[in-house]
Amino acid sequence: MKDAPSQSTYEEYFRTSIQSYDLYKQYFDIAKLEKLNGWKENEQYEIKGSAVLRAKVGYLELLADVADRLETEAKTDGSVGMTMGLGLMARGMGGENKVFREFWAQQQEKKAIPAPLLARQAAMTAERFENLMQWSDQIVQDNYGAIISRQLKKGDELTRIYTLSFRQTEKGWMGFNAR
Repeated sequence: MKDAPSQSTYEEYFRTSIQSYDLYKQYFDIAKLEKLNGWKENEQYEIKGSAVLRAKVGYLELLADVADRLETEAKTDGSVGMTMGLGLMARGMGGENKVFREFWAQQQEKKAIPAPLLARQAAMTAERFENLMQWSDQIVQDNYGAIISRQLKKGDELTRIYTLSFRQTEKGWMGFNAR
């Protein structure tokens, strides 16, 4: 058996690990994978790797997709509206609603609001649309704010660093942990 996982084993596990994150799977392409270094640790082999991810959509398109899902959920689950209301109250106390409203105003000035969002805005009351967009923003920021910013544009690249762990089995090296 080899002393370390092969390049193909490393890349296959790295791609699988990255694609297991819904955000990356749906909204990013893997532009490049790079092996930074690797070392043996007890019965494992650790590889530190870099992934360059290219955005398929911008932040506003991502928000539109989240808003679609929220609208669908709200039709079948009455608690979605209550959760949204409570979340927006808490968010308002923290100043995040103001930050989002400023971002939204900047995007309107730049005429950068995607057509599907403008159509949705025209079809809803102003308050309902604002609440839906702020709640969508909160979900994205809470879940992915450490990874992406509101300034994300289609084609932007993000670099993420991971440490991948492999164990040797009868069939060769197998990836079992990515962090």
